[in-house]
This record gives sequence, structure tokens and C-alpha cells, in this order.
Amino acid sequence: MEEIDGVSLEKATAVDWRPKKTRLAAGAVAVLMVGGGLWLWQPWVDRTPFTAYTAALQEAEYTVPGSSPGTCVRMAASQEDRGIYDQDGKRLAAGRDPKEGEVLGPEFGDFAGDCLFISRIANVPGGKGTYVTQWGGGTKSEVSEEDMRESAEAQKERFKTRRKSDFKLLPEK
Repeated sequence: MEEIDGVSLEKATAVDWRPKKTRLAAGAVAVLMVGGGLWLWQPWVDRTPFTAYTAALQEAEYTVPGSSPGTCVRMAASQEDRGIYDQDGKRLAAGRDPKEGEVLGPEFGDFAGDCLFISRIANVPGGKGTYVTQWGGGTKSEVSEEDMRESAEAQKERFKTRRKSDFKLLPEK
């Protein structure tokens, strides 16, 4: 071996205290822990409370004219409680339907002449995905969070392209 100015040129062997398999296993565990934490936390889900809008229809035969042209009032109880629940039945928020609704024109196809009520419900917890709504303790229906976050006007416009047969109600439990 040659020495230059007291320095040896011999290759030193690195001492590897941990085998490669141990490092790989530790790395895999770390990745799984981070991935599992993200899966549980789901930072991409918007959990902020929001104001929900729900559009409800009453068939024309069950309404009477309202206080001004183009408005209508349910013959059944008006201003009933509209509850929003999670999939497990826990009540998350509630509001009241307006007393008067809007009579839909001919551009609304199957729904022409029916009475549209838009309810505004504040402080609905976000991040649930699908919610269950119930009006006046009656029939329940599923609504997506995306639909409830939509503006009242956008929800109204949807009735122009839908048919009454598109809507299904949840069976009573």
C-alpha cells in the first residue's frame, strides 16, 4: 500500500450497523403510519360548517295561491321543521321551510304548476358526504353534501331537466 505524506490510500470499509432489510422495514412502517394518519384525518375533506339549501316541491293540488301572484302556500302545515341528519340518524341541524313558495312555470316540465320551497339551514357540519333530510317528521330523503352546498337558484334550475320519476324516497325504518 502506498502512503503519501502519512495518508494511507487503502479503502476503508464502511461499518453498516443495520442490515438493509431493517431499514426497509422501518421505512415501510413509517410510510404506513403517515398514510394511515392521512386516511383517518382526510385533510382534503371540507369539514367547515356551511349553509345548506334544500329545494322541496309540493304538488299543485295540495297548495293554494299565496299573497302575491306566482306564489303558493301548502294546504298542510306551513313552515314545518326541516331536519338534517347524518347516515346514523343523528340530528345535525334544522331550519324551517318558508310559508310561501314559488309556482313553477311551464319551463319546468313535469313540475310546472307545482310549488317550490327553498329552505335555508345554517351551520350544517361539513364532511359527511351524504345527509338525510326530513320535513315535518315525515318522509326522509338522501341528499349529497355537494347538492346542499349548491345555491338556491342552481337547485331550482335542476328541476327544468328532471322528471318526477327521478326522485326516490327512503323507506321508513
